Amino acid sequence: MNTVLKSIDAVQQWALRLCQLVSEWPLQADQVALALDAFNRGMAELRATHVALVQQNQALDRHRQQLEVECRHYQDLFHLAPDGYLISDGTGIIQGGNVAIAALLHLPQVALVGKSLGQFLALKDRRAFERRLAQLSHTTQMLPPRPWETQLITQDGQVIDVAITVSSSYGHGTLRLYWLVRDITEKKQAEAKMRRQAFYDQLTQIPNRAFLDTYLPKVLAQARRQRTQVAVAFLDLDKFKDINDSLGHGVGDQLLCRVARRLVQCLRGEDLLVRWGGDEFVLVISRLTTVESVLATCDRILASLQPIIPVDNHPLRIGTSIGIALFPQDGTDPTTLLRHADQALYRAKNQGRNTYCFYQIGLPSPNGNHQGTNHQLGTEDPTSPAESATTQAAGEGLPKV
Repeated sequence: MNTVLKSIDAVQQWALRLCQLVSEWPLQADQVALALDAFNRGMAELRATHVALVQQNQALDRHRQQLEVECRHYQDLFHLAPDGYLISDGTGIIQGGNVAIAALLHLPQVALVGKSLGQFLALKDRRAFERRLAQLSHTTQMLPPRPWETQLITQDGQVIDVAITVSSSYGHGTLRLYWLVRDITEKKQAEAKMRRQAFYDQLTQIPNRAFLDTYLPKVLAQARRQRTQVAVAFLDLDKFKDINDSLGHGVGDQLLCRVARRLVQCLRGEDLLVRWGGDEFVLVISRLTTVESVLATCDRILASLQPIIPVDNHPLRIGTSIGIALFPQDGTDPTTLLRHADQALYRAKNQGRNTYCFYQIGLPSPNGNHQGTNHQLGTEDPTSPAESATTQAAGEGLPKV
């Protein structure tokens, strides 16, 4: 632009010079010729500059059109993307959002602006959100994007599992945050289904052996820390094979499901029932204070199976034999406890079935059912209650102990 102004100024000066020379008399032809030549050169430079400016303006116009196309392209990507996108300031106040995030939160796009992203988070995750904001606001460096799994609460109270990734940029001293919000509800449901298939018996819907393999070591570790006791019991249904063979596997499967439901109803919240396989179950009774609580549980189990169980118009009766091993008296690891409970189970079967026996070293005692009443149990630590195994068994995850 400065070059153009200088050229215009030079042309003006030569034009004035020409006017001055032409007005003088006598006319100085050589001076007029020189001034005219300089004037023509200036005009030529102006024409060349004009052509260059026109070309430059055309190039700028083409570039502007290209930028507008790219801007519309990125706006389409932003607004039509399947994942949710939000733009906020450094405090988490939303400045804009795309169609997907508005649909996810059940709000119009314009209603997102001015709201805090934190208000859409589950209460348990808001502190973590505030820590992330503080971390982002105290550094000008780009932090590596790491997905953060949390839950969003929609306008109408629906809970949605999401994975959030945040990136940042600084411009003119202002922090802007860009939030990618991905709905992972189906992924979570698939994971829960896989966990259930892996850790729960598909017939009875109670925990299976894989669940027990994870759960029992934790229960024993907790009991060791708290100096409490645990009972591990094997249950085997009496004469189930006769029913299964005579009436068919369909009736047998229904009978197993109904027996499992009755057994679960006999347990405390912290107890766990596992289907070991076939017609065998394993019972884990934790937080023991006296042997009487084990006896009471076994008595409830035997009593629960006394009433007739109707299956497909067949009035069925079933009993169970139970073998019990105690931690730490009869073993300190799952393998030993299960083996000793299995040995006690066979003693119960040999004593007439539909009864229970505790593990004892040596030959079975002829003194009746309660072979383990001589076990001395310690005092439970009331300050560290175990988490409910039955409640956890009804959920999707493993119990934490």
